[in-house]
Amino acid sequence: MKGKKTKVLARRWRLWVLAGFAVTSVAGFYVLAGYLMNPQVMPVRSIQIKNEFRNLDKVSLQQALLKAIDGGFFSVDLRKLRAAALSAAWVAEAKVTRVWPDKLLVEVVEQTPIASWGEDALLNANGEVFRPQRKPDKQLPLRFNGDEDKASLMLDFFITGQKMFRQYGMSIREVDLDKRGEWRLKLTNGTTIVVGKEQMDKRIKRLLGVYAVLEQAQRKPLRVDLRYEQGFAVSWREEEKG
Repeated sequence: MKGKKTKVLARRWRLWVLAGFAVTSVAGFYVLAGYLMNPQVMPVRSIQIKNEFRNLDKVSLQQALLKAIDGGFFSVDLRKLRAAALSAAWVAEAKVTRVWPDKLLVEVVEQTPIASWGEDALLNANGEVFRPQRKPDKQLPLRFNGDEDKASLMLDFFITGQKMFRQYGMSIREVDLDKRGEWRLKLTNGTTIVVGKEQMDKRIKRLLGVYAVLEQAQRKPLRVDLRYEQGFAVSWREEEKG
């Protein structure tokens, strides 16, 4: 009986020891975590911005990231830093990681503009409009005009239309969509195509089927209005009158 009681006491003693060890470990963990989360402990000493850029101002981006640092190596908010990087107009995507012991690595993908948008913005290949402080040094060959919430729709329309015109040796240089939903295209040869807002593909195909005949005329077409049920109207270039 005495031996059984001794075993019970020993078992209880081991449980108390384990419980005490667990409490001490948890308390130590929180003390260590609190210490490491202190912004003064292991401060971030440098930010490395990775990748090559054509238009992005690396210095301005680094300054914006430095302002966004709100903690030390372990406590700094990486999501906040990523948001700070994405706030720069030329940044399309950003990833922020810690590099032991005191550095942050920011991998940035630069915006790639494919067209001008209106007077002061640019359009990327995802159909997104962005407004950088500094435009590209090289003039973009394509331009869009319309409401920004229609940017993706306009890009899709351009891609479809461009394939159709290029089959006939022509190319679109400007796409307009007004508030009434009327589409208008300008070609690289200077001709304006008023497409309208209905059966756009059908109307363009009908025009392209006879466009070679228009090009053979003495005067070149200045404006072609496709908003007719059975045909279209042509305005000719005034400067080419005989």
